[in-house]
Amino acid sequence: MLGRFFAGNWRPPADEIRFAAENGFAAVQVRSDVPGELEAVLRADLAETGRAFAAAGVEPVVEMLLRLDRHPSIAEALRSNLPALAALGCRRVHVHPVPGAADVDVQELEALLPDLFGAAVEVAERHGLDLGVEHNSSEHRLLVAPEACEALLAGVPGLHFVWDLNHAEPAAFAGFRDRLSLVHASDTPLPETNHHLPLGLGTVDFSVISGIEVPAILEIGGLPVSGGYGRDTDDALLASRARLLAS
Repeated sequence: MLGRFFAGNWRPPADEIRFAAENGFAAVQVRSDVPGELEAVLRADLAETGRAFAAAGVEPVVEMLLRLDRHPSIAEALRSNLPALAALGCRRVHVHPVPGAADVDVQELEALLPDLFGAAVEVAERHGLDLGVEHNSSEHRLLVAPEACEALLAGVPGLHFVWDLNHAEPAAFAGFRDRLSLVHASDTPLPETNHHLPLGLGTVDFSVISGIEVPAILEIGGLPVSGGYGRDTDDALLASRARLLAS
C-alpha cells in the first residue's frame, strides 16, 4: 500500500506500519519529491521507523518523483537519499521521472535517459539497492510509449521496471514482466488514465498481473479529475486488497 504521508493526509509511520501488518500488506511505499528530505516526509526519526518496519515484517519501498528540469542528475538525487534508505532498511527504490517544465524537449530528454539511469544504477548496485523506473501516463509526455521504455531498459540492463496499471492499457506493458521490481495498482476508467481510484471504480483488468512475484502497491487516492483526494481510506484499501487478491 502507498503510505499516507502527504501534507493534507499524514499519518504517523508507526500507525501506518501497524495497519499494514495487521491487515496483510507486505509493503508500504513512501514517496519522496525532494531528494534528501525523506525524514521531513515521514515526520519521524528514520532509524526508529526502520526498526518499526523490521519488527512488523513490512517492507519499505521508496518512490522518488523527480522533475528532471530541477534534478537533472538521477545519480545525485539517489545519493541524497542513501542515508535515509539505509536507515529505513529499504532495498527497492524507483524513480518516477517527469519532465517538469512544459518547454522541456521530451525526445532529447529520452535520449539522455540511458546515461542518466546508467550512472544511477551504478550507485544503487554499490549500495545493495534494486533501482527501478516508472513509466508515465500521457500528460507527463516522458516514457509514455512502450517503445521508449523498452529502449531505456535495453540500454541499462541493471535497471528494473515499475508497471503502473493506471497509466496505460495493461496489455501495452504486459511484456515487461521479466524486468519488474514493483507494480502499482489502482483503477481508472480506461482509456482515461491516471485517476488512481479504488479497485472496482474503473475498468482495469487486474488479472493481467496474476502470478507476479514482486509487491503490488495499492496506489489509490483519487486525483482532482476523479473526484479529489481522500479516497485512500482504511476501508477502501482493505476492499481494494481483497479485489486484487481475487483477480
